[in-house]
Amino acid sequence: MSKYSVSSVAEYIGLIEKINLNQTLWFRGVSNVSYKPLPGVVWQNAMNSEGAMEHDFLVAFKSYTDRHDLNSWEIYAMMQHHGLPTRLLDWSDSALVALYFALTSEPQQNNNRGIWVLKPSALNKLSTGKGELYCPAVIKASEFEVTEGKVISFNKYLPPNLTLNDGGLQYPQFPLAINASKHIKRIASQRGCFTVHGSDPRSIDQFLREDECYFIEIVLPLSEARLQMISTLDSMGIDEEFIYQDLDSLCTRIKRRWLKK
Repeated sequence: MSKYSVSSVAEYIGLIEKINLNQTLWFRGVSNVSYKPLPGVVWQNAMNSEGAMEHDFLVAFKSYTDRHDLNSWEIYAMMQHHGLPTRLLDWSDSALVALYFALTSEPQQNNNRGIWVLKPSALNKLSTGKGELYCPAVIKASEFEVTEGKVISFNKYLPPNLTLNDGGLQYPQFPLAINASKHIKRIASQRGCFTVHGSDPRSIDQFLREDECYFIEIVLPLSEARLQMISTLDSMGIDEEFIYQDLDSLCTRIKRRWLKK
């Protein structure tokens, strides 16, 4: 893992230009430099309760949504979106969206923050033998051959009640980078994508070489520096309304701009 540090939005953008090199990169903002890229089911130590939590969700969720036409992967994304621990880990293909989350999450914490940067094709090269990105939510085939003699079954990454596993539940070993269906407005506005963990509980960075995964520490010498960076993002149109796309975020944005103290 390669490490960098920045202390302004301008420095951050310049660094992204430097490491991009015309390749697809994914970004994940964290409010503390100690937070590793691990899905909730791992860092919350919920692997033994995964099936039970999923079952409870499936029993009740239709009472709270008008979307009854979702497939298994879309339901799984909904579980993640609303806070259940899953094997999914949120990423974005927008560097500025990730920076927004790094700066605004857990605002009471006065510490340096960070951005994880992932080369998703490298992760899939490890997992499938081919550096291609797929969206399981829109692929009808339950499995297909990605390279000669190498068959991938996306549904084996799903928890027990969202897939048929007649031969018993056995997750693939390595995590997979997947594109997300844009059926949830926030996923679309945040340019969301996921990694999904298999049986190996290590954090994403431990699977990759230094040139395939980066960590950018946001050095904040003063608490005002974080607010200044948030203000800069706001001037670029990256604010709570853009990120969350709902009436609550609209009203929060209006109050913040017109009721400044």
